[in-house]
Amino acid sequence: MEIELNGDISILNLKEGISIGFMPKFVDSIEIFEKLYNKDKNWTIAYSGGKDSTALTVLALFMKSVHPDINLRITYSDTMMEIPEMSSVARNFLDYIEDKFASEVNIVQPAITDTYWVRMIGTGYPPPSPRFRWCTDKMKIIPSRKLSNDKGLFITGMRMGESKQRDTKLKNSCLSPGANECGGDIWISQKGIDVAAPIITWTSFDVWYFLQSIAVKYVPAVKYVIDLYGNTTMRFGCWMCTVVERDKTMEIMAKSGNEKIQKMLAFRQWLVEEAKKPENRYMRKNGVKGRLNKDFRREILRKVLELEKEIGISIISEDEIKASQLLLDSNKYENYY
Repeated sequence: MEIELNGDISILNLKEGISIGFMPKFVDSIEIFEKLYNKDKNWTIAYSGGKDSTALTVLALFMKSVHPDINLRITYSDTMMEIPEMSSVARNFLDYIEDKFASEVNIVQPAITDTYWVRMIGTGYPPPSPRFRWCTDKMKIIPSRKLSNDKGLFITGMRMGESKQRDTKLKNSCLSPGANECGGDIWISQKGIDVAAPIITWTSFDVWYFLQSIAVKYVPAVKYVIDLYGNTTMRFGCWMCTVVERDKTMEIMAKSGNEKIQKMLAFRQWLVEEAKKPENRYMRKNGVKGRLNKDFRREILRKVLELEKEIGISIISEDEIKASQLLLDSNKYENYY
């Protein structure tokens, strides 16, 4: 998709055309950004390719147009497991931002030892679950925050109301020692890093109103994201996500006739079911399942490579294959612990 920015439109005019109903939340978010500007001018924006982080990025670009001395860095955490369509949209949007706004864009990936496939095939980690959600920190948060450590503020598009689990975490974070008012400023994360969420009080409707009625006029590449979602309320993430019981987004895409997604979804379901079986795990003395055993991990690798050939999409990198194979051939991770 070719998108050209109208030279007569300035992002400085972002406030124009905002409805009376939405204006208070917009103003609140800008006031939060102003507080952040007074606190520190080095900002790292966490971009995921989704609607919330896209809205956040446009607001940050607006703030930089008001305060050119802001050192704005937009960081995309490529987990290497994103739904292909989502990854493409994210990269196209970032290319546009980097070109048109001369903003610093960083694409970070997990360390080779922390990728999904090396953790699973190489070391035997079972598929992530609500009780053992090892993926988020290792694949997304740690790579992003390595860039922001000691270099200013880390700003995210987190919102209340996305899920009960996230709301609970946000509320607990707001109550942590040293935290400021929840939803109004900065709070301290559990890992002691300053995190700001300027759109935390926005609803999903607010985000869509902003993107479709305001943001796309000044940053036309927002259309990439709007077109990705269409008229749905889908949530995009990792195609192998097993933290949720069902991936409704992939199911919708599969039902629409996307054969590649159909095959990826079938593989995901196979892995979830097989990983539960005791014969595919090292068992603890008390009967509790431990790591995936090596025979099953080799089977996973074989099926991943088969899936790659079937759908014509790179799923696992050569470096991941080598790292996983080295671990499989070693005497490491041959027990439950």
